[in-house]
Amino acid sequence: MMKWLLIESNIMNIDTSYILPGSIAGFICFFCTLGALFFVQRRSKISEEVTRCFIGASKFAISKRALMGAAVMPLLSMVLFYAFVVHLRLSLGRWPHFGESLPNQMLTLHMEVANYFALGLFFSLYATGIMTLIGFAFKSLRWLSFSCLLHMVFVALSFGSFFLAPHPFLNWLFD
Repeated sequence: MMKWLLIESNIMNIDTSYILPGSIAGFICFFCTLGALFFVQRRSKISEEVTRCFIGASKFAISKRALMGAAVMPLLSMVLFYAFVVHLRLSLGRWPHFGESLPNQMLTLHMEVANYFALGLFFSLYATGIMTLIGFAFKSLRWLSFSCLLHMVFVALSFGSFFLAPHPFLNWLFD
């Protein structure tokens, strides 16, 4: 099966080198988000009986703690990305030019870490979508379904915020 996938991807020129690292990063991001949400749910003042119905679950999901639990990984990814933007600007003293490579190892490491977190957010959407469906199916996990939906919204906002970086930087990044 794997040999067929590699042969098929070579014929169609599909880059499959990001699948395994992306999946690992996605599950790390997904489990960190789930851990934060379970921690928040255990520490919340809303009882488990209330969060089994749709209204109670949605009220829990929009509480401050649950919103922070759902937003922790997208916010971390956004902070890492913009820290890389600032790091690159300060170390070069200008925006990089078209086709220019990174001058030192610290910038390369910073870019790889930011890329790993963004890739993890993208791949975590698959597991989060499945968890949302499971949460809606079982009453005891209904509180988790709304929080997972909010996590997906925060991921979309985080990815959208990446395009707010300066135009010369984005031209170089997507080169």
